[in-house]
Parts: sequence; C-alpha cells; structure tokens
Amino acid sequence: MVTLSVIVPMCNVRDYCRATLKSLALNARSDFEFIVVDDRSTDGTFEILRDMIPSVPGALLLRNSENKGISATRNVGLAAARGTYVTFLDGDDWFAPGYLAKLVESITAAGVDFVRTGHVRVYGKKREVVRAPVSPRAVPLDPASFVLPVDASSMVDYPLVWAGVYDRERLLALDSLFFDQSLRTAEDRHWMWRLHLRTRTFAVTDLHGIFYRRDVAGSLTKIPDERQLDFIKCYEKVFQEVAVHERGYDLSFKVMRTLCAMIVVHLDRADTYDEFTRGLLMERSARALHNSPQDVLEETLRGMDARRVKKLRALWSDFGVAA
Repeated sequence: MVTLSVIVPMCNVRDYCRATLKSLALNARSDFEFIVVDDRSTDGTFEILRDMIPSVPGALLLRNSENKGISATRNVGLAAARGTYVTFLDGDDWFAPGYLAKLVESITAAGVDFVRTGHVRVYGKKREVVRAPVSPRAVPLDPASFVLPVDASSMVDYPLVWAGVYDRERLLALDSLFFDQSLRTAEDRHWMWRLHLRTRTFAVTDLHGIFYRRDVAGSLTKIPDERQLDFIKCYEKVFQEVAVHERGYDLSFKVMRTLCAMIVVHLDRADTYDEFTRGLLMERSARALHNSPQDVLEETLRGMDARRVKKLRALWSDFGVAA
C-alpha cells in the first residue's frame, strides 16, 4: 500500500536537481513513492536524474516525449500515482528531512480532503518562513468559506500547490485531481480555486518544511512572453466554476477583484513585453473585463484605489469597449 505519492516535475534544473533528489531520499519511507517527471530537459538534467534515481528509495523516473509544460508534466505524475495522498515538489526546491512523515500525520489527524502548509522562501542564503494566510490551525474548515474576504489575502491567494497535501482519491472522485493543460501559467490558481469550490473540508497547519527558491534564472515566471497572459484565461475559467456554485455570486467579487489586480500588475510591467505580447495583454484584458458580470465589475472598481481604476478604465477606452 502506498500512503503518499510525491509528484516532482523537472525541466532544465541541472544546478538544483541533485539537492532535490537528496531531500527525497532523506524523506523516504517504504510506503512513500516519488514520481519524477522530466519535461524533456536540454541542459543535462535528465542525465543527472537517470544516474541518481536508483539511489532514492521509492523513486520512479518518467520522461515526456516532448516538452509539455508544467500542467501536463504534473498530470503525467498524477496519472502514475498510487498513494492515498499526493503532494508536489518543484524541481529546484527541496524538503527538510522527515517533513513528509509530518505532512501525512497532519492530514490523517485532521481527516480532511486537503491540508495547506507554510513554507520557507529562499533568496540565496536568506531564509524567510511564510505561513498560510488563515487561522485557526489543525481543525476541519469549510473550503468555500475561506475564499473571502474580497479585499485581503485569503487561501485562494496562496496558490502554491506544493504547500499542502491532498486526498488523491477524493479529488479524483470530484474531477479535481488533474491540472488544466490549456494553462501554461496560473494553472496552480485555477487548481486551488477548484479545490475550494468542490471539496468538503480542509485544514491549515504550521508545518513549513518545504524550501522554495525565488529568483531562479530560467524560471517561467521570469520569461515575459505570451504564456504569462494565461492568468486571464485562468480567471475566465474560475468565473465559470463560481457561476455554478451555490455561493457563486458572493464569491464572484473575489474573482473580479483578483483579475483586476492582476491585470494592473501586468500593465505596470507591460514595457518588459515585446510589442506583440503587449498588444495581446491589452486586447485580452479589455475583452475579459467586457465579458465579465458588469454589476460585479462596477462594485469591484468602487472598492479599488484611484490609480488602478484609472488604468482599468483607460484600457476600456483604448480598446473601444464601453466602460
């Protein structure tokens, strides 16, 4: 019997993957499996993985036939998973020794569909503990009740899927286990929203045994191309999810507020995009706002600061969509 499956996508992380695999070995247990999926690395990562995997108890190495992106690569791992529970680790991050055993204890003790944890943010040699943005701890909670508030950070604003552990069979039964492969970025946000809208219970723990590297060269989040615009598609999909939820109208204000905020963030750094991508950002953002529920949009704008509202209304004006 496999208690826990750990899904580890890898793509061009040659300088980090050794430490990642060593941390898996230091967490190995006879009922844990580690499914490492190489997304067709071109920098020598796969060769390192191939050589090291035999030294990691419970590890399995898979390789995509072509580069498929993070959503599809995680899905390859999820399709192979056999564990009662599942969690994730990115290819350039690592676990503290013994962390996974504590993670499993947290979800079995709470008896919930999923548990969210904190993590340690890593900037070079600097370490910073980050806690999940909600209390209380270690008690069953209603996932939909922790989507709000609209104007402050909530659990859906903490979409780091590797900061948690999930009941694999429960999520599979709810059609919520696999990632939407049409999303090349923001896939974690969509996945987390779906969990909060479809599951019954979750809990939060103060565990923070996963180390998350920031400012890694080559990270997709650092590449200013069209893939970064998938956040718009993500929130269009979230609107569809919310529309069929029994508390959907109230929750739609959170969707709108986040979409508006993210549009402004991307507008603020529009100069980093090439002309073509910048045009797509403007056009797709304007269309998304135009197609959104207008009463929800207007109420949302009334709660935002003047600078951001001015930017959003200018977007409408520039693209000929009525405000």
